[in-house]
Amino acid sequence: MIDKAELSASALWLAPQEAGVIRIGFADDGRELLGPVTQIAWLVKSGNLELGTPFMTVKGAKDGLVLRTPFAGRIVRINTGLVDHPEWLDHRNDELDWLFDVVDD
Repeated sequence: MIDKAELSASALWLAPQEAGVIRIGFADDGRELLGPVTQIAWLVKSGNLELGTPFMTVKGAKDGLVLRTPFAGRIVRINTGLVDHPEWLDHRNDELDWLFDVVDD
């Protein structure tokens, strides 16, 4: 399993939501690296995060990756459906491939 912060950062997309909330999702670079996603596991589901905190492992047909937070903040919402549907991360779809929403406190 790959655990490199620079690979983790390139596997994420960021999009502003309502005031002060940033949505973090799984990007094309992650899909290319891992292949079809077979399993995810949340390492953190709530609370405050420091820069670089490991928050999820994603396993694919080719490899696995530990995803780390690209900035500090507080989780306000997670995409709970990913545990039962890791395949949602296989294709870019902002309604499905988002991971969590965070606020910068």
